[in-house]
Amino acid sequence: MRGTGGALLYETLKSYGVTCLFGMEDPIHVFHAVDRAFTRIVTVRDEKHAAIMAHGYAQVTGRPGVCAATFGPGATNLITGLLEAQRSSVPVIALVQDHPLRLKNKNASSALDHAVALAPYVKDVTRIDAPEQAADAVRKAFRIATSGRPGPVVLLCPGDVMAAEAEAQTWADQAYTHFPANRVRASREAIEKAAELLATAQRPLLIAGGGSIISGAEEEIRMLAELFDIPVATTMTGRGAIADAHPLAAGPLGSTTGGRYGRGQISNTLFAEADVVFVLGSRTGQICYSDWSLPKPETKLIHLDIDPAEIGRNFATDIAMVGDVRDTLRDLMAYCADRGLARTNPETRARIDQLTEKWRAEFRPVAESAQTPIRPERLLAEISAQVDERTLIVTDASYITGWAMSHIDVPGSGRFILSPRGTGGIGWSLPAAIGAKLADPSLKVVCVTGDGAFGYVINELETAARYGVDILVVVFNNGTLGFQRHWEQKVMGRYLECDFLDIDYSEVGRALKCRGERVTAPEAIAAALAGGLAADGPFVIDVVIDPNATAPIVGFETILAHDAVH
Repeated sequence: MRGTGGALLYETLKSYGVTCLFGMEDPIHVFHAVDRAFTRIVTVRDEKHAAIMAHGYAQVTGRPGVCAATFGPGATNLITGLLEAQRSSVPVIALVQDHPLRLKNKNASSALDHAVALAPYVKDVTRIDAPEQAADAVRKAFRIATSGRPGPVVLLCPGDVMAAEAEAQTWADQAYTHFPANRVRASREAIEKAAELLATAQRPLLIAGGGSIISGAEEEIRMLAELFDIPVATTMTGRGAIADAHPLAAGPLGSTTGGRYGRGQISNTLFAEADVVFVLGSRTGQICYSDWSLPKPETKLIHLDIDPAEIGRNFATDIAMVGDVRDTLRDLMAYCADRGLARTNPETRARIDQLTEKWRAEFRPVAESAQTPIRPERLLAEISAQVDERTLIVTDASYITGWAMSHIDVPGSGRFILSPRGTGGIGWSLPAAIGAKLADPSLKVVCVTGDGAFGYVINELETAARYGVDILVVVFNNGTLGFQRHWEQKVMGRYLECDFLDIDYSEVGRALKCRGERVTAPEAIAAALAGGLAADGPFVIDVVIDPNATAPIVGFETILAHDAVH
């Protein structure tokens, strides 16, 4: 087709099935070329949130999310969102309005070397220097974003290039419309060694990381677990790799979920007891591997990951498997079927049952507590009772992650929870929830956030209201920066400037054209949740919770907030 660089760029995006553009309306020649019957323009209140919305959109659709920003500070506002996408292996394509080429190196208004500023946070930065390059640049962006370990890409769009006319072919390469593209498999030799080791293990454990969800390997993980009677633990981003009701499900592992009242006690114990551990699509980060104290040195380790840089990064690895989780597990099980390899061990399921019942006995009193201020465990239990397989939970970072990962039951296998575990930065969940809901309106999207994190993103409530986005926002309002307060108490014996004023965030929601309700009594939680889920448009429930309650973090068991001097 013939058109401006902006029109050629958009038509190529359209051919890739891009149904939402998140950001400010720059590059303007791209936005003014949009077919609004096909692609929705979502104008945000902060460019950072545009990148996060695109992140949520990508995780729900399996397609790269697209965001946009103008030059200078608009572009640098994207960095936090792009960094999270990079660390979480999520493809986000950012269109950045660059200065016209004729203004380069002249100290133009808000001048910035965008390539230098953004390159550390993405897989690639490409500047479009001529309008006829626009379509090819989009195809390159999709190819890089979806291949190997998925991640973000930036396209720099100089204003004069986007305004100039040219001819180009605006087709999409169908191999790169979804991720992961170009699935590779581990070697035959590695598959044979892994199969033999699993078949002879006495106490094996599968650990499903976020790469398992990206790969769509839930069914293969279940089949492998059942083939050898292996418990399945997950990292936080791996939640959903197996339903919690499955008899081999061990729940999330790590220090954030393994403390008092935490479900992670189950998987952490099995991890410590394991003689063979098979890690599936995980970066083996500090929190989920308990400050790298697990696995134990004598444990045999098999590590399967699409990124060879992650294998052996933190632990001695007995069998390295470079490949896509889903397709490699298919090859592994085919090999096992050919050799007749299988294993049955009734003691495995009995051990899981024993540990699960021990945890439930500890957790049940706080999950049913009638205390006020409300125990967060009671609130999470009430949320858990109303979710189903069409629910998507979007959490923020800090305490809310540990609570949600531990205390909300995963009702079925598949993507169930989104969380910013790439960087662990707060102020993420609301824009991610908006992006996720716009990606698939049939989902029941519940955003759970602390009041500290919510303060970062309150402005996007107006965005949700403006576009009529049906999401339920549940604010865990303890009137303080909970993790910071309790960490200071643990380390220093007291805390300083952590507490906030008493703010009713449902009232804030109403001021920003949403609906809302405040809950102070535990018996009112269920009705408020049901009403919020049934509401048209965004609904904010502000729940006043106990400021002395800690997340189930290992080492926080002995904190007594009422003893603090402040």
